[in-house]
Amino acid sequence: MRPEIGDVLTRMLPVAALTLLVLSAFAFWPAYLSDVRSASGSIHAHAAFGAGWLVLLILQPVLIRGRLHRWHRCIGRVGLGVGVAFLVSSVFVAHRSVAVMSAEQFAGEGRFVYLPLAMAVLFGSALALAVHWRHVPALHGRFMAATSLTLLDPLFGRLLFHYGPPLPAPEWHQVPAFLTVLGVFLAMAGSLPAGVRGQRVMWCYFVFAALLLAGFFVVPSTAIWLTFVDWFVHVYAV
Repeated sequence: MRPEIGDVLTRMLPVAALTLLVLSAFAFWPAYLSDVRSASGSIHAHAAFGAGWLVLLILQPVLIRGRLHRWHRCIGRVGLGVGVAFLVSSVFVAHRSVAVMSAEQFAGEGRFVYLPLAMAVLFGSALALAVHWRHVPALHGRFMAATSLTLLDPLFGRLLFHYGPPLPAPEWHQVPAFLTVLGVFLAMAGSLPAGVRGQRVMWCYFVFAALLLAGFFVVPSTAIWLTFVDWFVHVYAV
């Protein structure tokens, strides 16, 4: 990996993760932080794992820049557990949110369960690829950065909903986050140095992410998706 590319990634990822951590306080204040005592234990766990993952993304590049590679590897092993726990909690919270809906609520809001599940798929895929390509710094760093991008949708959507102007349709709240995610993915894939192994994997991940995000505007209204959601809700009792 060219030094300037690695330097940009190690400089920008901690700043981006810290920014997301700060924005999350504003995004989740109205519905969670302002009345934190009324939230369930699963929500608390999900929030804690998410915050822990962002702290990890702040810390790990700093350790690399300081050439503290042994600490980077040790914390990375612990961080893998945090990432997996955050992934599992994401699916659990998505399940609970739709399982407790009435028929009327589901008719109006049920389609939005696609979003947390899609982001969980993107997060889990990026995490798995980051672990697999851990010996190729250019790919490892980009896939770790990709995990943070999956948090943009819940943050941007809530910020726009709570603090932004009224929009013509609820789906419009997702558009800024989707465009930002795809733009950064494209920049990361396009900036891969020539000759780095696994470039095709990065581009495939970008295409996969684009299709999954675009699916939000089509898939939730299909019979196949409704069948899946019915199965998902009844996998286990809340």
